[in-house]
Amino acid sequence: MLRRVGGLLAAAVVCLVVAGCSGEDAAAPQEGGGSTAAAAAAPAKVLAWGEPTQIAGEKGQPLTVTPTGVFFYRGKPEDPMMPAERWFAAVAIRVEAVKGADRMPPGATGEWRIRQGTRMFDSASGNANSAPWVGRVNSGVTPVAPGSPEVAIRTFDVPKGGGELQWVTTGGAPIRWSLPGRTTGGGLDEVKAVMRAG
Repeated sequence: MLRRVGGLLAAAVVCLVVAGCSGEDAAAPQEGGGSTAAAAAAPAKVLAWGEPTQIAGEKGQPLTVTPTGVFFYRGKPEDPMMPAERWFAAVAIRVEAVKGADRMPPGATGEWRIRQGTRMFDSASGNANSAPWVGRVNSGVTPVAPGSPEVAIRTFDVPKGGGELQWVTTGGAPIRWSLPGRTTGGGLDEVKAVMRAG
């Protein structure tokens, strides 16, 4: 029995060595553009903060989306709800239709989220729905038309600044932007007005 098992193991080793030395590799890049599997697995480029890109709107029309500002708020004892992590983050996203009128797509077709390391935060994470400005600013689904951009505010509950802002759809690679580590940029007038009003 031992001799038979040893023989089988030796045969398996020989097969592996021959396959490894044959010069054939199923995962090797194909001529003229590379392996489809490798291309699908390749991470999407991280866009700079404020760099525009296009996504499909609710009706499938192209929309140009540009993150324009981020506002971090730690909370005050008198607030009805404090961040569960450490900071509420309001992200301003400028949305404009390219060809025909459309609306920013609803959560059913994709979601905005923030990635920090291995952790993901969406607009329902922690106490994001209880930030002081939620319900008092435009958070999308936003009607937009060519030449008439709108700003939507997405809110997150995160442990720190930085990371990546992502737009993720089912079956598609995420669109990613490098997220600043501190409050910066524009498009946050509605949030600031709420904070001034208390």
